Amino acid sequence: MSTTPEFRGFDLVRRGYERQQVDLYLRALAEAGSPPPQPVFEIVRRGYDREQVDARIAELLRGSGA
Repeated sequence: MSTTPEFRGFDLVRRGYERQQVDLYLRALAEAGSPPPQPVFEIVRRGYDREQVDARIAELLRGSGA
């Protein structure tokens, strides 16, 4: 999900971002020379915590200079 060793993953919540969409976006973000377009994730039951995902994406984008 992430390339940094200190990253532990996202909590699952009652209603959160669709997990596979988040995983695919993070993979594309890690592999892309330039950031992929800003995602719009579906909200589903038992998804990733939205605040954690948003914070992680912002952190990764800052680190890439985007």
